[in-house]
Amino acid sequence: MSKEWLPVPLGAKLFQNVHETALTKATAALENGFQNEAEGITRFPGLSTFVTPSGGGKMYIDSWRGDMVAASSNGDFYRIDKNGNVDNITGVKIDGGQRVVFSETPSEKVMAAGGLPVMFAGEKTEILSEDAPETTHIAFIDNYLVASEKKSGRFYHSDPSQYRTWPVLNVFTTDSQPDDINSIIVTPFRELMLCGPRSVEQFERLASGDTPFFRRWAVGEGVVAPYTVCFADNAVWAINRLFEFMRFSGQVSQPNSGDIGRALEAAMADTSDETELWSDAWAVPVHILGQKFILLQIPRADNVYGTKGITLLFDYRQNKWASLYGWDNGLNVPTRWPGWSYHEVWGRRFVGGDGVIYELTNDTFDHAGGVQRFYGRTAHFSEMGEIRIDNLRVRLRRGTGDNTTSGTFNIRATRDNKRKTRWVRRSFGKAGDTEMYLEFGGMGCGHSFQFEWFVTDDTPVEMVKIDVQVTRLGE
Repeated sequence: MSKEWLPVPLGAKLFQNVHETALTKATAALENGFQNEAEGITRFPGLSTFVTPSGGGKMYIDSWRGDMVAASSNGDFYRIDKNGNVDNITGVKIDGGQRVVFSETPSEKVMAAGGLPVMFAGEKTEILSEDAPETTHIAFIDNYLVASEKKSGRFYHSDPSQYRTWPVLNVFTTDSQPDDINSIIVTPFRELMLCGPRSVEQFERLASGDTPFFRRWAVGEGVVAPYTVCFADNAVWAINRLFEFMRFSGQVSQPNSGDIGRALEAAMADTSDETELWSDAWAVPVHILGQKFILLQIPRADNVYGTKGITLLFDYRQNKWASLYGWDNGLNVPTRWPGWSYHEVWGRRFVGGDGVIYELTNDTFDHAGGVQRFYGRTAHFSEMGEIRIDNLRVRLRRGTGDNTTSGTFNIRATRDNKRKTRWVRRSFGKAGDTEMYLEFGGMGCGHSFQFEWFVTDDTPVEMVKIDVQVTRLGE
């Protein structure tokens, strides 16, 4: 019986649209990591504490005139400089109880969360205008502020360059469907996109005349999760009424969540009220480590570990998905990734959490001192008859520790979908260790093998390949 080395694919995309036992070529799970262009796997960075504003609540972050600004779910508003100095500049609380949406004019920062829009012009927050509608979304385009009216198909606009003046006749109605507007986005192409559960309409500015906007076209899609509407890769993205993650470009729409469709459907099954389930879902582009992602979170959904929160990372250049998780120290299982918002300012990346603002840095691999578990699980390595694995080796980046300590890489196998080996642990090596391979020894006999690994130490991980040395039995 001859021995041979065979590769275990790492670059195969995450695929959750069939039961895991049917997977033979895809990746079954990838948490707090992503598949890079070299067909290896890179660990996603962790979070370090930047500031902890005193008022608590969920933190929604943005920037204005060289500073970070943050609005809390409690209605407070903060200005924060790059050194972490925090000023509470709340004059009027941001009312409405919804996720805070930011916009800005040439002279003010403007916020909406379901009540009257609030502005900040440098001193304290104040009501933008008593004549503006109560709104969840407000946006700026060509010297106009535009705001949707809650629970209606109407949207209002300010007078040009008079952002506190909202005449009652400055109103338009979306009419491709009898639909309430639930979200607004202005694209870099000066497109005003008005979304509802059953329709998406594009309005544009008229160059002249008394009517400032006109409807150009409509998309045959609706948006069920208002805060998942975002812009990336020259297109608008959102969760549609069929619970697909869609890409809208012009009048062409395309689903991009087929690989994880079953996971999104499972999230839907968590509650009979789909509006409640998706009410806090949000999406945002994230560019880090040379990669371009869209982060999509459904915080109210039950995940596979029985805790709350599904957070997905979509590489829209490679069309590949991964998952992000936090860690529940009490239950000792993964839980919701601890972010509620994301924003880039000062060339740095920040995440708004519960009563805290984190910084997302390339060299941190824990969550503010807590566990960030990097975890992966392959498909079932099979179709070779009965084999014996005499050795398993992993090629990865070594020498990631310091001069005295190093992290540990852990791996095990499941044979024939029932018998698990013990976890085998090997050191990443102290600083200066350049050996690329770790060997883990034999994994037993069987007709199929599934491999899983994890790392919980605060250390970077770059996996290149997994090879197994097999002996074919019965030949």
